[in-house]
Amino acid sequence: MRVAGIIVAAGSGRRFGFKKQFARLNGRMVLEYSASVFRDVCDDTVIVVQKEDMDFVKNLFQFAKVVEGGRERMNSVYNGLVSVSCDVVLIHDAARPLLDIELAGAVLHKAVECESAIPVLRIAETIKRIENKKIIESVDRNKLYLAQTPQAFNYKKLKIAYDKAITKDKNYTDESSVWEEFYGFAQYVEGDRKNIKITTKEDLEFAKCLLG
Repeated sequence: MRVAGIIVAAGSGRRFGFKKQFARLNGRMVLEYSASVFRDVCDDTVIVVQKEDMDFVKNLFQFAKVVEGGRERMNSVYNGLVSVSCDVVLIHDAARPLLDIELAGAVLHKAVECESAIPVLRIAETIKRIENKKIIESVDRNKLYLAQTPQAFNYKKLKIAYDKAITKDKNYTDESSVWEEFYGFAQYVEGDRKNIKITTKEDLEFAKCLLG
């Protein structure tokens, strides 16, 4: 069984202020953390970045294939998918540097067994729905979970789904959304609360604390 990993690192960093995948986190680049995990668990690794960053990333990660990203995240994932051939594909956001190798292994194991797997976390906080600056509903949190990456799928089936999805006028925010469109809901494993997504500079400081 051949496993390919795709790390999506093509974000422009508009909300962060600069490209967070290249920010420094306790002496290492954010992108380096997930790349080192993928080097250990995947037979092939693809890193998707913006065109102007390709040469820099190629020099830094010589074990990986580097491809150009697209307009939206789903376009970047698609560019990664067409650049590999494998049995199972593992896809991860570079903005989640605290990926644990055990979580990556659990997601892969579940995907081999069930053709799909995503990590999810139960929501602990009370949820309110707000419209026009007014709270209009308290949502039952017992039925709500947060989806994380990495997400893993049968490669051939996901590639077929993306071939179709890429022609639709719809923006899918993660791979499981594409999978749902064509095959039904993905299977899941327990996520990791340390596997945070860095969106703001405060998130980066929090990640530094988690790393100690």
